[in-house]
Order: sequence, then C-alpha cells, then structure tokens
Amino acid sequence: MAAEDQAPRTEPRPDKAKKRKKPKKDKWGQPLSAASPEVEPSVEPAQEPPAKGVAPAAGAEAAAAPEGYEPSKVVASGLPYTTTEADIRKLFEFYGPLGSVQLSRFPDSGNFRGLAFVCFESDEDAVKSLELDGFKIGNRYMRVERCRVTASSNKKRKTEFQSDPEKSLGCLSAYVGNLSWNVTEKDLRDFFKSSKIASIRFAIDKSTGGSRGFCHVDFQDDESLEKAVAMNQSELQGRPVKVAYSVSNRG
Repeated sequence: MAAEDQAPRTEPRPDKAKKRKKPKKDKWGQPLSAASPEVEPSVEPAQEPPAKGVAPAAGAEAAAAPEGYEPSKVVASGLPYTTTEADIRKLFEFYGPLGSVQLSRFPDSGNFRGLAFVCFESDEDAVKSLELDGFKIGNRYMRVERCRVTASSNKKRKTEFQSDPEKSLGCLSAYVGNLSWNVTEKDLRDFFKSSKIASIRFAIDKSTGGSRGFCHVDFQDDESLEKAVAMNQSELQGRPVKVAYSVSNRG
C-alpha cells in the first residue's frame, strides 16, 4: 500500500487537559507553602496563621485607630469551648510578646465561654494579630478585633485613676478593681488572707452574665479593712489590683 494511503497519525487533542501533580498537603489538609510559619496550636486549625511580616488584612489599618479602642488589646470570640489559655497564647504569641490573656467564663459553671481578651506588650503587635480574624480552629471560625472602650470601662477608669475617695464614717467595705475576668471568690479570700472578710459582691454584666472586672468586699472589722486598702496595687493573677475605700452610693 502506498504511503499516501496509510491512515494519518493521530495528533493529541488540544482540549485534553494535562494531568497535574497533586500538591503536597499538611496534616490539616491544606497545601504546603514555603511562607507558612512553624506554629502548631494544640487546638488543631484547618489552616496556618499568616506569615509574620505580611501586610495586615484589608480593614486592619482602619481598625488600628487608637481612639475608641483599648491600647494593645484584642478580643477573640467564637472559640471552641475546649480551648485553653495555653492554646490561645501559643497562637497569638506568634505576633509578639503578650502581657496577659483573660478567658471569659460562665458564672454558674466556670467553664470557658469561647471569648478571650488578649493583651500585647505593644499596640503594633496587637494590630498585626488582626490577621487571625477568620482563622479556623476545629469546626469554628474565630473572630479577632480590637477591644472597644465601652461606657462602663470609661467609668471604671475614671473611678480608678482619680484620687482615692476618703473613708466615710462606719465604712467597712473596699472597692477592688482591675480584676481578671476569671478571678473567683476563693482567689480574693486568699489575696486578702490577713483580713477577716464578711462577704464579697461581684459586679455582673447583665448582658453577658460575666464579671465586669471589679467587686466590693465587706470586712468584719476596721483593722481588716485597713490591711486590705494597704494592699492597693498588689498583683493578683498578673494584674495590679486597685483597692480603695468603698463610697456609699456604690456600696
């Protein structure tokens, strides 16, 4: 048979897609990236934190405006109830040194309620940590935002930083402020162990049911009150505690 009569060679079809190599994935099922940081929170997320030094996500610069926000402080919400303070620290310390981590808890059970306040040593690091907004932990997406200054916190600041009130006649109560949200009655009794305490009245946020960060302590005698007030600015759970004579309209 002549060469011309032979069947033509079949050319590869141009629309046939080439087989692609499957990308390598990490233990969470996400594609490996050379820029991925070496951070592995103990609560296993579905993605890695953004690489350090990467520009903040859209909207982060607007949120960095200091007016109306607590300096160097962010609030993380939507966390799994099984998250621990160590988990939160390991995740946020990637962006810079932390000052404190406060876990909000249910007042009846004391269990973590999925809300945490994270204080950095610098406001710049706090702004960088906003990149974690939308980060997935377990089956939940965490929300991270600047901590707003509320009317109650403004009122508390005025109370704490103005001159201390004078002791009123017959006063046996003290105002105790700048408390961590997870401070318990036992913690306070241990803190004022040299004084005789009659009762402790925590200020409760009506909307959340959690502590507002201050309380009033009633003492059994004047000597106990004076010992307590002398402990003003002593440290409890890493925070300097404000202790002052209670005024009658708050008592």
